[in-house]
Amino acid sequence: MLNNLFFSVICPTFNSKNFIEKNILSILSQTYKNFEIIYSDDGSTDETVNIIKDYEKYFIEKKINVRILKNSHKGPGAARNEGIKSSNYDWISFIDSDDQWTEKKLEKVFKSIKMFKDCNCIVHNEIFKKKDGKEVQFNYKVKFKKYESIYNQLFLNNFLSTSSVTLKKKLIIDANYFDEELANAQDYDLWLKIGDNFNFHFIDEFLGFYNERDNNITSRAYKNKIVNLFKILKKNKKNVSKLNYYYKFLRILINKEWFK
Repeated sequence: MLNNLFFSVICPTFNSKNFIEKNILSILSQTYKNFEIIYSDDGSTDETVNIIKDYEKYFIEKKINVRILKNSHKGPGAARNEGIKSSNYDWISFIDSDDQWTEKKLEKVFKSIKMFKDCNCIVHNEIFKKKDGKEVQFNYKVKFKKYESIYNQLFLNNFLSTSSVTLKKKLIIDANYFDEELANAQDYDLWLKIGDNFNFHFIDEFLGFYNERDNNITSRAYKNKIVNLFKILKKNKKNVSKLNYYYKFLRILINKEWFK
């Protein structure tokens, strides 16, 4: 059965007409074809949904099941949750609408799942493309300490990105999905809820790209984001040491985003 493993790929969209085609093409180019793609739209008012519909025939030609969910505007957490709840398979792979994968992303994730059967979350590295054309490499493997508490590590330093993880759906369900009350940082909140239940395997390759842009589905002014980060800190205060709590508190306050 593992030889025929299927993924549910979930992509939340919101007013993504300027970049969704690059995302779609990276999904269509996957060398591993056993997956469904769910575009979960967060109430877009532009041509995003129509552009995705224009590509439906290409997914059908490749025998890839594609679905478009049209939701009211509640934020990326709600859009992802709707996608998860409508998904058909046990492994969930996220990609944001302005991100792309290399063509062998799902193939390499599949091979990792076959080889490391006890793992419930596969993570790969990413390249961050800045608006000025510069690229920054993010190697998530080097940030992880194998013999330390995953929860504590994530609390101090979120080393996971939604577009770089493929995880068992059960982990998300058991953690009660993304918190839809948070306008952003829902992924950080979910990772903490899963915490030590993660069993990672890191693919030490750059298999994805995410792009800097204004007003995407997950970005807000830092003064708004900080409110949600403090809510997450408060939720986790009883589970961490005072030293770690105040260290994280200060890291949020003293952040370069304030000085942009």
